[in-house]
Amino acid sequence: MTGCGVYELPEGIYARDATMKDRKKINASNATFRDWAPDFNRWPSSWMGIKEDLEYGRQILPYFEHFLQELYDEGLSRKTFVQYRDNLWLLGGTIITGVSNFEEYHEDPLDKVHDSVLSDGILPDHHDDMTEAELNAFARMCRRFEKFLHQNYGSLL
Repeated sequence: MTGCGVYELPEGIYARDATMKDRKKINASNATFRDWAPDFNRWPSSWMGIKEDLEYGRQILPYFEHFLQELYDEGLSRKTFVQYRDNLWLLGGTIITGVSNFEEYHEDPLDKVHDSVLSDGILPDHHDDMTEAELNAFARMCRRFEKFLHQNYGSLL
């Protein structure tokens, strides 16, 4: 990495010519998704309504972290990654709202996350204020997250 925060490409490869494979190598060796989600650790407090919400939010965060890192490592464009990141944050808030409203703190966080993304996911909070394109993007993120959960945690579901 150079002093100005730009990642150096392997010798002989220019930024415009970098293949997806090259970008994956660069991402895996030099960076994490937190470069594009610097407030990630504060997500549980942003979802919190009461004290119990904070702890439950912290329990779902590792699944979100693993998913975001995998997306980042794929070399998605920043715009696409940010769309997934923002929809994942929205999903977390919706999960915490439901857990809090129905006092479901005893439910397994992985099961709750999984149930929330099945069949294109639950409707996010304030879904009636979202455009059709925004709702489709949310559903797309839920489908991809569901696939990720089955691939990485299937034996626990």
